Amino acid sequence: MPWAIIALDKNLGTAKNKNATLRDVFNRDNPNLNILSIARLFLFASRDFWFEVPLPFYLRSPSCEGLGIDSCSLDSDCVTGAQCNMLENVCENINTGGGCGGVGLERIFVGAFLGLYIIMYGQVQSWTPQLVTNPLKQTPPNKFTEMLWGVVNALPTGLMAIVLSLEEIFYFEDKTSMTIWLIAVVAFFAVVFAINSSIHSFLVVKYAKKDKVAVSVGLYYMSNALGRLFGTIGSGLLYTYVGGNEGDFSGTNATTGLSACFMAGTVCSLLAVVITTFIEDDDAGLKCGPCWTIIEPLSEISTEDEYS
Repeated sequence: MPWAIIALDKNLGTAKNKNATLRDVFNRDNPNLNILSIARLFLFASRDFWFEVPLPFYLRSPSCEGLGIDSCSLDSDCVTGAQCNMLENVCENINTGGGCGGVGLERIFVGAFLGLYIIMYGQVQSWTPQLVTNPLKQTPPNKFTEMLWGVVNALPTGLMAIVLSLEEIFYFEDKTSMTIWLIAVVAFFAVVFAINSSIHSFLVVKYAKKDKVAVSVGLYYMSNALGRLFGTIGSGLLYTYVGGNEGDFSGTNATTGLSACFMAGTVCSLLAVVITTFIEDDDAGLKCGPCWTIIEPLSEISTEDEYS
């Protein structure tokens, strides 16, 4: 703190006397940034349609089998995520709003899993240039790079939507198998999503006008926050109301609800790709390693500059 007081310019961070207007924020002279911001909205909605609300509820929710039927005298007579209804002496879902049909994991495991996801996502973002885009000759990235990884971003959520919709395949009697499957798919998504987010963060600076970087980044992250809000509210609606009601002691079918949320995330990923196609940034083409050129470049552009 003393070094900041002594060394930093007192005018640092001083705002203009006049606040920016919406016209200034949505700069019509910079369509690439506006399009990228809309794509960012759907990119983050593709995650938050299933991650923020449905996934932790599903990991905690108990199996639907036996709820309202199996007799009990103590909570320990019921599976994790269920408790004994002392009036009816049957097992019931602790949180019927969270649905049933899930994995029924302990709270501490669910919290640790979500925390590790966030840590891994943040770390992979910082590694993307060194471990992904540089080896694939995709540095500096352009709109084609984002489109490629945007399509990959839709694969794990699309796969989960299909598998969850086929409950007889997914719903193993061994909950360990279900847990491992979910963790593997979510971990893969975390890596791909981090790569997408890292590429987006580079592109917003690339497309921002030099004299309006702060305004440009502000618009971009406003879209980021709006996408998260859209995904979170939408996921709550889908998770709660799509699954059929399994009874007063069980709640709705959480497996069907989570499947719908994963499908919504998949649609958002693909929408982000489609929107990105309208960006005018076609010169550099697209490579996938030193030997495979997917899209020929229109002009020779130096790839010596790396981004971080």
